[in-house]
This record gives sequence, structure tokens and C-alpha cells, in this order.
Amino acid sequence: MDDVYAEVEGLTGEERRQVLIELATDECDEPIDLYTSINVEMSQPLLDQFTEDTGVPAQLYRAANEDVNRRVLQEEEADVANVADVIANNDLEQAILAREGILAPLDTPATEGNSVVHDTWAGADRLVYMAAWSDSLEDPPTTWEEVFNAEGLAYQLGDVNWFATLVNDYYVAEQGMTEREAVDMIRDAVSGTSQIVDGHTLGAQLLTAGEYPVGSSLYLYRVRLMIEEGAPIAWEPAVEPLIARVTGVGMHHRTPCPASAMLLTEYILIEFQEMLPEFGRLPAVEGGEGGIPEQYQVLPINLDVYLDDYDKWQAYHDEVTGAIGGEILSE
Repeated sequence: MDDVYAEVEGLTGEERRQVLIELATDECDEPIDLYTSINVEMSQPLLDQFTEDTGVPAQLYRAANEDVNRRVLQEEEADVANVADVIANNDLEQAILAREGILAPLDTPATEGNSVVHDTWAGADRLVYMAAWSDSLEDPPTTWEEVFNAEGLAYQLGDVNWFATLVNDYYVAEQGMTEREAVDMIRDAVSGTSQIVDGHTLGAQLLTAGEYPVGSSLYLYRVRLMIEEGAPIAWEPAVEPLIARVTGVGMHHRTPCPASAMLLTEYILIEFQEMLPEFGRLPAVEGGEGGIPEQYQVLPINLDVYLDDYDKWQAYHDEVTGAIGGEILSE
């Protein structure tokens, strides 16, 4: 990887792209491998377009985020030669791989304007958690406190990462509350009249069907698509802060095809951003077409807080869902 960085040092734009293509030509006998949790309907067109534009063949291993990481870690432990060249997975899994030293350093002008940039990976697409409600609601919520106090809130079961970030980065860091005060406030507000829901699409569907007037931590892209299809739900003016996680992309530190891996990674950070709105998804680039309106405050998932104190945040969230109790509605 160091040799490739030396070859493209100081280069940008089309000049950098052409040098990488030249380096990638005949670099490896087999197609390069992308391991990803991005669905096939998006990731395969990405690779097809990449190969058409660069002439570099690429093949896909697509699986659930945990399965992608499991395979990467198993291959690393076995020290196999044929490893992933590029890995595009949920931010949590990318952070775990980075801590394990599996991702190569990422130093590229292609990260300019990206909403999430780390030493070894950057955002490939963006998933934004937000509150939504029935468009017939006379007084829609304007704060998260009003969301939690809503009469008939559909509350997501699994979003501990969202919960930890909201408490730590908003209620503690910005509002001056203690963790205990913030958790107690949320727990007391949701108890009694809320419903636990396991599934973001299901949560949006329940709103559309009029089963519940307000939903917490739904995905913005899904709600937007449903509104475009005529669903009687709304999310603006947004309850702030919005909280966003990303699918991250990085290169394996032992890729046998470093120029090809860098070429694909940069393609994901540039061209793929322009493809995402076609799939109804949000680019990771700030201000990109189809992204989050610039007037809204967005907090990235605090991965370090979540990973370093996972048990604590899970216990806090269990307090909240335990206070709601009752049946869990799942997809």
C-alpha cells in the first residue's frame, strides 16, 4: 500500500484516477473482492459500473454485517492469502476492524466533504435516525422530549447506538444533564402509553396504517420513500438533533491488489455517492444530492462511547424498554 500512496502522492481528479487504473492493470490475476453488507440491488450495480468505467474486474461477497466481519476476522486469524480487498460495512463493524488493525490507512482527497472520516475508513452511505408522525397530528413534536411523551409512541427496540449518542452527545454534552437524569427522563416519558417495535420499516408502516401517531428513530430514507408513495406521514420540521450512522468503506491491510483496492475505495467515495439517490439512499457526502437538508443539526453515532461502554448503554436502554413492557411488535 505504501508504494501505491507514493505513486499517487499529490495527484487529484482524473490524473490520479488514470494513474491508479494503470497501476491496477494486470496487478492481480483474479477480480478484486468487495466484502459488504450493502444490499445486492445497490452493490452489484456499483461493481458493474466500476468495472465498466475502469476496466478492473471486481466480484461481490454480500452478507449481513455481522457475517461480513466474522469472515474477515476468521480469514485474518487463519492468515489466508486471499483476503478481501475492500470492505464496506456498518460503521460499528468497521470500527471493530479498525481496532483489530485489519484496515489499511486511508489518505485520499476522495474523503473531502465526507460526513464521517476516520484514519482507516470513511462513509459510503448514510442512514439517518429521525422521528416521524402521522400527518394528521394537530401538534406534531418539535423536541425529543415531546416525542418521548407522545401518547402512543412506537419505540424502536434495537437502536442502542442511537440512544447512547442521543444521551451522551446531546442531553449530557449539550443540555448539561447527567446520564442518569437523561435516562430517567426518557424512561419515565415512554412508560405506560408506548409500544415496543422491532424493525424500522415496520415502525413506518404502523404510522402509515394509523396504528400509532409517532415513531422514534426511524430511517429517513425509508420515510421519504413512503411519503413519495403517498403515505400519510411526516417528519419535517425535523426533531433535532438528527442522528446518523454510515456504512463505511476501507481497504484490507493485506490486500494483494492495493492499487485496485484504492481505486474501488475512491470510486465508492465519489461515483457511488452520485448513484445513491437513484436507490433512494442518502450519500455520505455533506450537501450531496438527496442528502440531509443543511439546516438540520446531525450528530454522528458516537462509536467510541458505544463500544467502550456497551454493557452500560445496553442496560440503560433495557431500563427504557422495560418501562414500556408488553408485547414486542416485530417484522
